[in-house]
Amino acid sequence: MDENLTKQKIKELRALVSEGDRVAILLQDDPDPDAMSSAIALRTLLGRNKLTTPIFSFTPVTRPENKTMMHLLEIEIAPADTEELAAFDRVAMVDVQPPYFNGRLRRADIVIDHHQGYAPNDAAFQDVRPGYGATATIMTEYLVAADERISERLATALLYGIRSDTLMLKRRVTDNDIEAFTQLYPHANYNLLRQIDRPELPVRFARVLARVMRRFEVHDGIALLHLGRVERDDLIVQMADFCLQFEGVEWVVVSGKLDDNLVIAVRNHGIGRANAGEVVRKLFGEMGSAGGHRNMSKAVIALKDWRARTHTLRDSAIEARLRELFEAQIRGESDANN
Repeated sequence: MDENLTKQKIKELRALVSEGDRVAILLQDDPDPDAMSSAIALRTLLGRNKLTTPIFSFTPVTRPENKTMMHLLEIEIAPADTEELAAFDRVAMVDVQPPYFNGRLRRADIVIDHHQGYAPNDAAFQDVRPGYGATATIMTEYLVAADERISERLATALLYGIRSDTLMLKRRVTDNDIEAFTQLYPHANYNLLRQIDRPELPVRFARVLARVMRRFEVHDGIALLHLGRVERDDLIVQMADFCLQFEGVEWVVVSGKLDDNLVIAVRNHGIGRANAGEVVRKLFGEMGSAGGHRNMSKAVIALKDWRARTHTLRDSAIEARLRELFEAQIRGESDANN
């Protein structure tokens, strides 16, 4: 940890936020553990509570383990609204950057993230460290440098955030991530961590499996399925995770129609230079929200925009077009890196 840099950043951050300011913390769509833990860490660093500094996201948490984390650690995330966010004195975001929101956000005052590849922004405070494996690592360094007490609840959240973004310290992990993990480990609640790791699957997941797996095929390491209309987008995410376990599968793309949107979940094994976040940003960044990590990413596109581009909403046509797009992009990325 560069303690001098971190202490300077803390000084700048606290100087930007006045005592009476109402601060909103905005997370990416379908927030993950790294984002959620970083948000409550930022609130602690600023000496705030959930009333003066609420946490927002434009779409809810859907992954079962992430929902379990929210419940067990009592993390509250309110639905975001562009007008409501604009009324806050300060808008902060962690584990994401302004271009991700594609016009849904009028301004950002505070940006703390570890992802690369976003266009520059004009936030007054920025701390983007692409060399880090998790934003939770950055926030842990802030808390340690500020000599803040890290509660059991916060330590558990940050530890799980680092674990999830680095695949149990196996992906893009740095000395900084390991140091933060080591500092948090003695203070975390391991019983809660075990409960978060083993969420229950809904019964409807079995019905979705039975319906679509008859079409399951792997072409050049890519498995792609369109589920049609779904009630919850966690079914899309769970199906993507499930399909990645099969022999010969290197990439998984699973899509479904949820309300007025087409939701696309992408997974790979995080090996080599393959980057799922970059792939969806290149394919759908101009159509909707798109982004994520090296091994997992997501895109959400309004169905009306998809129809305007492709002239159809037929499920078979959606699956065919997605296969065409992803096979071309993934093969292109692979060829470019060889």
